[in-house]
Amino acid sequence: MTAWTAKAVEYRVLDAAETLMLTPDTRVGGAGGGGWPEYIPHYPRAMKIRIRPSPGALTRMLATWAWINALQSEKDRRLLYAWAWTKTRKGRFLNDFASREGVNSRTLRWTITRICQDIADRNNQQKIAWLDQHIDDVAEIEPEPASQTVSSETSATIEKDGTPTYLAPGSSPAPSTPSSFIEPGARPRYPTREEIAALVRRLEKANKLRRRKAKAASVA
Repeated sequence: MTAWTAKAVEYRVLDAAETLMLTPDTRVGGAGGGGWPEYIPHYPRAMKIRIRPSPGALTRMLATWAWINALQSEKDRRLLYAWAWTKTRKGRFLNDFASREGVNSRTLRWTITRICQDIADRNNQQKIAWLDQHIDDVAEIEPEPASQTVSSETSATIEKDGTPTYLAPGSSPAPSTPSSFIEPGARPRYPTREEIAALVRRLEKANKLRRRKAKAASVA
């Protein structure tokens, strides 16, 4: 069995801190409520991406917190928790953290290594297995399929090759037309007079350019 080292424990502590950052904080937002703000999608049926801790990461996190909580020194426990949280947060520097703790960076590094080595020694004494093979990622990123419910009774939903196609009220699907998406209840938008006039000007300009090129080619 491979022996635990300070570096292996440090990796597990940082792995647990990253997992904790992906875990919603249920202590905020009222009793029984999640700490995340309510998600208001920009587009109702757009593909959503959910980032959440993997089951293996949650299991490792709980085991790592148990190791830290078993430390005799409360000062060491608080320091290791605060160091891991600071190190995994972007935009935060360990030099500032060391200054707040009243030590320099080298002393902080030595202290963290000592604490991790204490945990490694205890794990080795208790014969806790150290899995040095590949482990799963901290986060699972899963696409959530778009909702296929129709929000309007006057709209219909058909499926073609497993792909939902939303039809506007009163319309019928064209057999040779590929699947398209029309928001239920949406009305067609017609160009304004200004847009039509701008289009006419562009066409006239393009036609003049083609006539000049054709005339120049005939002269040559």
